[in-house]
Amino acid sequence: MACWEYDIKMIRMDKIDTTKEDLNSLGIDGWELIKFDGQLDSSGKTTGYFKRLLDGANI
Repeated sequence: MACWEYDIKMIRMDKIDTTKEDLNSLGIDGWELIKFDGQLDSSGKTTGYFKRLLDGANI
């Protein structure tokens, strides 16, 4: 069975190119976006929920 690591990060949503760069960088590190919170704060950020497979954790 796969074991997952989870993280919650603030993601900038004010510029689409910057948002894509941030998400691509997280993807390169193995993080998969599960969902966005959907609400923007006053600085144009939203909460993103991520998971990635733990190394050597497949049973």
